[in-house]
Amino acid sequence: MSKFIMTGFTILLFSSGIGCASSSEDQRRALVHQQNSDDAARGGQYGIADSEQRKAQDAHHDAVTKAIDEGKPIPPQTKPGDVPPPPSPR
Repeated sequence: MSKFIMTGFTILLFSSGIGCASSSEDQRRALVHQQNSDDAARGGQYGIADSEQRKAQDAHHDAVTKAIDEGKPIPPQTKPGDVPPPPSPR
């Protein structure tokens, strides 16, 4: 039973690290959501624009938190008209 619990704990520990983004990746995601919000608002899809704006704010919050943890400068808040940079090659 103990071996079963340790295996589960190990899987949980390693899976929690998968998918962690850096502050710059989170800021890029915020800019993408901002652009999606701008596009939706221009098309009169205000519900989608609102949802994308919320996602932009959440991603920016994540970017600020991670920038503080990483000791990097705090990224600027997204605003209408911001264009995301191209994705970084992996």
